[in-house]
Amino acid sequence: MPLWILRIGSVLWAWFVRLVASFGHHRRAMARVAIRREGQTAVLAHRGAPLMWFHVASLGELEQAIPVMQAFRAAHPATPWLLTVYSPSAWHPLQSKGLPNAIPGWREGDLAAVLPDDHPSTWRTWLDTVPFRALALAKYDLWPNLLAACRARNLTVHAFAAAPSSARSNPTPSTPALWRLLTSISVQDAAASQAFARIGLTDNVTVEGDPRVERVLSRPASPPKAWADWAASASQVVVAGSTWPEEERALRTLDWHPDRRLVLVPHDLSSAHLAALDRQWEGGAIRASQWQTLEPAARERWSVVIVDCTGMLFDLYRIGTVAVVGGGHGTGLHNVLEPASAGLPIVTGPDLGAFREAHALRDLGALTSGDVADLTNAWLADAASCRQFGAAGLAWLQSQQGASARIVQRWF
Repeated sequence: MPLWILRIGSVLWAWFVRLVASFGHHRRAMARVAIRREGQTAVLAHRGAPLMWFHVASLGELEQAIPVMQAFRAAHPATPWLLTVYSPSAWHPLQSKGLPNAIPGWREGDLAAVLPDDHPSTWRTWLDTVPFRALALAKYDLWPNLLAACRARNLTVHAFAAAPSSARSNPTPSTPALWRLLTSISVQDAAASQAFARIGLTDNVTVEGDPRVERVLSRPASPPKAWADWAASASQVVVAGSTWPEEERALRTLDWHPDRRLVLVPHDLSSAHLAALDRQWEGGAIRASQWQTLEPAARERWSVVIVDCTGMLFDLYRIGTVAVVGGGHGTGLHNVLEPASAGLPIVTGPDLGAFREAHALRDLGALTSGDVADLTNAWLADAASCRQFGAAGLAWLQSQQGASARIVQRWF
């Protein structure tokens, strides 16, 4: 599609989101419109050292960006950061947690803002007013008017962990006109490099690996004492993360008892879904918010705990024997690097999608995909294999380090 059509379409998209939000029924559109100007006053007031601008769409891309930001700071400590995000699902957690707590290495003078709507006039103001050193984009959040404005002013633009498409069978980039505006493109593997080669991009595309590896390996994990004590009193603990109904139904069929316990962390934490899980377990499970108020002896009587809050999954993998990761039934597989970093064997549904790390872990034997109930039982029946293949997955993860430093080295 020609660049000029993409540029017009991007402006129309912004107006469409505002129109939909004005009806008051589409929550995502309303949330985006509500935040679209936040943080921008401070950006436009910046007159100090040129900013290294990092942009992510949402929280998943932020996990890719954080280690790259840290590697950049190690190489260029005097350069302040600007972080922009598009989605409310990234902006609100950053604001509630606090940027210094959410992003290691954040310091006074660094800036954060919501990405404005993609209007040519907006970028004229930004690029004429604010000094930038370069722009780095995580994965595939390419905005045509922004990229065209950067090209017009000779501002270098880099993409890292670049993902040409979500379709594993034919991952050819769907917007070649946009990818061609980038100065450099760092991809995770040879398959992505070959996808870019199909549209004639070879000279500025390099395979550097997945920066999320450094993120999960360097991120501190500390399960709360109540959880650690509860897990220590059992022989086996299954931690099921970001589950959907398919995994939840499968896990309900297994036998859970004081020596074999389940921590269930649903993807959907709505009150309606949590109520449905309560009914599904028929009194055989307790919500974590209630469980944590009990005395230690009373906690020990529960073999299934449903986590009804966010932010605990990474720590909870550390108390597990086996991990079940949700999304493998067509909704999109969730993060398998986190349980791998805890040294756990992993069970998923049959659909791994285009996630290279899931396929690599399956090839090693550290991940099995298919019937969740049968595969979970199989791992629990063989403690030696749990340890062996969990360690193999962790070793593979450790062998993948270094991507962030390699990405940053290409920029200057």
